[in-house]
Amino acid sequence: MGQSKHSAIIVAAGSGSRFGSDTPKQFLQIHGREVLSYSIDSFLRHPDIDELIIVTSPDFMSHVSRRYPQCKIVPGGATRQKSVANGLSACSPDSDRVLVHDAARPLIPDTVIDACLLALQEHDGVAPAIQPVDSMVLLEGGSFKTLNRQRLRIIQTPQCFNTSMLQKAHASGLVDTDELGLVRRACPEARLTLVDGHPSTLKVTRMEDLDRIRLYLKDSSA
Repeated sequence: MGQSKHSAIIVAAGSGSRFGSDTPKQFLQIHGREVLSYSIDSFLRHPDIDELIIVTSPDFMSHVSRRYPQCKIVPGGATRQKSVANGLSACSPDSDRVLVHDAARPLIPDTVIDACLLALQEHDGVAPAIQPVDSMVLLEGGSFKTLNRQRLRIIQTPQCFNTSMLQKAHASGLVDTDELGLVRRACPEARLTLVDGHPSTLKVTRMEDLDRIRLYLKDSSA
């Protein structure tokens, strides 16, 4: 049996409208570098990633192509799921493992990628996750009930799959908020699991998140 071929897809097609910025958040600067560049570097330097595909909006195709010539650049779709499908279609025919990552999560420790790829040796899909540290409640009408946070997890990316399984899920016509949910619904036979994520792999959703990432970078370089 030959060695597995691993493709990574970074979804960078968001418009930034919810972020409140004219510039999409993946193209904002942290310490003089684009947010997108951090996750690109993480995948490019990882020895087990064979190709990197960037899915971006048509308006930024030429910009991303010029700045990141080591990557395949493909246009995004009308939704995140359609953008992932475009990236999946661009994977090499011999790719048997695919990692899907959000460009809005610039920091990916190598240990998270390692754990995901290791889990794929015995599972069809895997995602990194962390346990919430705050109390969690479920709203019910005008009241709420407290949830057991020991049983809750916050799902991160990269979400990683056997390529054929993710292709099957996308061909199903079902829609979900992320790849793990889509595969779970479309492929009930899939063996799915979670691995430990990392607090630094936070998603940029507000301006203050950029400041938190700057602090992580400052602390890691100290």
